[in-house]
Amino acid sequence: MSIPRIGDLLDEFGTSFRDRVFTPAEQAYCDAQGFPPQHYAARWAAKEAFLKTLTDPAPGVPIVAIEIDRRNNGPRLSLAPAASEALGETLDELGTSLETADIDVSLSHDRTAGYAVGSVTVVSAASRHD
Repeated sequence: MSIPRIGDLLDEFGTSFRDRVFTPAEQAYCDAQGFPPQHYAARWAAKEAFLKTLTDPAPGVPIVAIEIDRRNNGPRLSLAPAASEALGETLDELGTSLETADIDVSLSHDRTAGYAVGSVTVVSAASRHD
């Protein structure tokens, strides 16, 4: 995700963009950083990565239903019901469940290069159907 592009969206649309895309906790974290656009861009990229883990296109999952929560040991994914249900359906189709899934989030940003990257990995052992 282009950091300058997110910066332009933040400048142009301000609060309306932030509120449509980022949770209040994400906004508080990003706005408290020295250069907020790079933190917003990394979260946007991770949200897009999460949506790509779903087997069906997810127009019913608002991007704000996906939160990248900052913890001492790194970022964590917090899902509102719409996003959690969509992931649960995807995992059901794969023969596994949300309860057995491990979800890892990785964020990286480089202000000099102007890009931020976010990845979401969902790992779960498939159930055997004998």
